[in-house]
Amino acid sequence: MSKRHFEARPFSPANDVSPGFAGLESGRGRAATLETMRAKIDPPTNRIDRATLSRALQLIDLAIMGSLAVAAFLSYSANFWPILVFLGVTLCAFRVSHLYIIRARKPAWRHMATGIIGLGLAGIATITLVQLSDPALTLAATQQASVSAAALLVIHTVYAFFMEYWARNGRLAANVVIVGATANARRLIDSNDRNKAVNILGIFDDRQARSPSILAGAPYLGTLADLTSWPHLQEVDRIIVTVTPHAVDRVQNLITKLSGLPQPVCLLLDFEHFNPKKQSLEDIANAPAARLSGSPATPGWIIAKRLEDLVIGSLMFVAALPVMAVLAVLIKLDSPGPVLFRQKREGFNGRLIEVLKFRSMRDEPAPKDGAVRQVERDDPRVTRLGRFIRSTSLDELPQLWNVLKGEMSLVGPRPHAPGMKTGAALTSSLVGEYAHRHRVKPGLTGWAQVNGSRGPLHSPEAARERIRYDVEYISKASLWFDLWIMLKTGPALLGDKINIR
Repeated sequence: MSKRHFEARPFSPANDVSPGFAGLESGRGRAATLETMRAKIDPPTNRIDRATLSRALQLIDLAIMGSLAVAAFLSYSANFWPILVFLGVTLCAFRVSHLYIIRARKPAWRHMATGIIGLGLAGIATITLVQLSDPALTLAATQQASVSAAALLVIHTVYAFFMEYWARNGRLAANVVIVGATANARRLIDSNDRNKAVNILGIFDDRQARSPSILAGAPYLGTLADLTSWPHLQEVDRIIVTVTPHAVDRVQNLITKLSGLPQPVCLLLDFEHFNPKKQSLEDIANAPAARLSGSPATPGWIIAKRLEDLVIGSLMFVAALPVMAVLAVLIKLDSPGPVLFRQKREGFNGRLIEVLKFRSMRDEPAPKDGAVRQVERDDPRVTRLGRFIRSTSLDELPQLWNVLKGEMSLVGPRPHAPGMKTGAALTSSLVGEYAHRHRVKPGLTGWAQVNGSRGPLHSPEAARERIRYDVEYISKASLWFDLWIMLKTGPALLGDKINIR
């Protein structure tokens, strides 16, 4: 089907032949081209949430403006009021001109032009007001406005080029996959091509007989079973389901199959009023009515959480350095082997991270099958010093470095090893909500730990209890809740004589 024919029939069948596949409707040529496309899929990593970045830029601007106002007060005493006018008008101009609304694709020159216009208008307004009220302050007002404009122009130049660099690398757009090779899916992909609001990685659909090899330029990547084992799943930010409103049974089936994934799932049904000129795929996917699972974190909470980790984590890291130095020496004297134990654990979105711990067990080769054997009571692998540092959780101190790096938080679900087992069964298979614990960063301590769920899991009941606490924490997370958990951690650890650690 040609592109022209599709435009004439926007609700045509999902199977299509994109321009790049002309002449390859069947045979080895099409299959080889598709395999090449699949192999080239390289999702952007380390995405930056645009709403959070916008809030952060506004806070930085406010801090700079506050510093400029203080400097003007110290230099001009009571005659510093013109800078307050300038900064107030500048802030209003920036907000009215949508300077703080960050687009997935926005050239640096446009941000700079908007900023210069806003600063120019603020300067004119300030000088005009001073001329009308107190002409003697014209020189001082000009100096204050010029210094402030120069400072803000420099910082916004930095903003603009960083944002353009991140945009070119796809870091300002969320990675999404679409479930359902439908005509609606093609319509969304076509509209997204205009503004690149999200990175569409590909299409998944269980109905292989009806699925195209490629849909509006997005490759067909397999069934839902292929999605759960897809190597790039950890880099997916959202899963968008596009089906017809009448396919009730199909919707329920898809929801059941996708409920075990940590990514937010968005169900898009009504496209009758979708206007691609006014709405982007990101806009409708973020609408509350579209979300089936995974409430988005607010920008304020994301910033507060990271500041909490950096400020409190830095203080704890500095305070713990002498203790960690002594423990490092004692571990070396106690048994041969490295001081630190490095283990792959599941982090945010199930992404693998390398967690640091003080070595508390004998240095032995890892099992060939890669299975993680949990610690048991009176485990002979644990060293003499290891028993002490495990019972006091001092072996976890190096994870403060993981917190400062941004791989972990001070508070959150404890990171589990991939493929961890409870008895003979995979822990992830025992609890339907297991993957939901990956919707936040893992923590140094957590709600489950202060409620007595610590150490290895040796029964399905223990696994379900821990996941229940983890999911409860995610639903109730706040700065005060985090501080309360941190305060309870010490007494909870020292009073625990039951759990194996």
